[in-house]
Amino acid sequence: MSDLADLFDTLSTLLHRTRGDWQRYPFTCDSLPWPELAPLLEELDDAQLEALEADPAAAQACLAEWRPDAVALNRPRLPPLARAADYATPRWSNGIPGRKWAQIKDFAANISGTHPILEWCAGKGHLGRLLAQQSARPVTSLEWNPDLCRQGEQLAERLGLEHRFVCADALAEAAAGLFAAEQQALALHACGELHLRFLRHAAAAGTRTLALSPCCYHLIEGDRYRPLSAAGRARDLGLDRQDLRLPLQQQVTGGERVRRLRRIELSWRLAFDELQRALRGQDEYLPLPSFPKQLLSGDFADFARWACGQKEIPAPATLNGEHWLARAEPRRLMVQRIELVRHLYRYPLELWLLLDRALFLEERGYRVRLGTFTEPANSPRRYLIQASRG
Repeated sequence: MSDLADLFDTLSTLLHRTRGDWQRYPFTCDSLPWPELAPLLEELDDAQLEALEADPAAAQACLAEWRPDAVALNRPRLPPLARAADYATPRWSNGIPGRKWAQIKDFAANISGTHPILEWCAGKGHLGRLLAQQSARPVTSLEWNPDLCRQGEQLAERLGLEHRFVCADALAEAAAGLFAAEQQALALHACGELHLRFLRHAAAAGTRTLALSPCCYHLIEGDRYRPLSAAGRARDLGLDRQDLRLPLQQQVTGGERVRRLRRIELSWRLAFDELQRALRGQDEYLPLPSFPKQLLSGDFADFARWACGQKEIPAPATLNGEHWLARAEPRRLMVQRIELVRHLYRYPLELWLLLDRALFLEERGYRVRLGTFTEPANSPRRYLIQASRG
């Protein structure tokens, strides 16, 4: 058994044992689900909850006496991989935000070789363009958005690079034909089903080397996650899309504005939930989809009318927003207290998902390395799976 398989087995055992903590949906709870933690959690006010949320080590210390398994799950740390020597921005990189450019440079610092490159879900092909310049290797970038393809092609032509774009849907079966054995396939922050397809297609083609940074684990086909590896299927956690969102709740790059919007969104979602229960006469949670954050710049009454429209509930002619926000306030604090416990498991669950992908490749004859390719300040999705064969 490999070191990765050993770690996966340990994680699986502890995550199965602690699922009563992390496989909870706070919005559906009407009280704290852990009586033994109630005295501690109910003493925590807004400021303390926010401070603990911003400091995972302090949150672990706060709960360590009651949740030693959660602390143990957070101990295995992945090694840092290569970083860029500098983050100087060439003229063609104008318009790329600083953190995004740092991610691209750090990812590229881990890429070497002589094989042609396939860039999966490329956008404008910034990563592929940088690598084409650095290595003079031919690059093929797959992207479904024709405007982004056109802009990428113009930049490549201006720089005289051997860099072509394929404008196609990565989820279409024909996309598998882009993979070849003598090739290096790359995917920086490919979401959910897109990076699962990337792994399956590359393994089927016997692609020589792979580098993948996964993102947005919940964007999958179907309602439940089907583990890729045989080890994952044997230790299946029964994850649904809600569970897969848990690792993504770590927002290490958010500033004060992001925190303020997150708090408003939580309050407004809960206030709408109080309203919809009254309007429908049904005491059950009704989830809302994701929505543009500009909806949070108006007032709650406008948001509630939008939400009623989403759920096909007749909106009341007059709506006292302050009343519903006040009704939601005790639940907001309760949700934050429940999330303090659940968030102990963000990293362990993401590590489990990363290891499932790594073991899938090991089972198909690849040598696999797993580590961090960029600093936490640049992105919370900073994990890199590297695989090679032959």
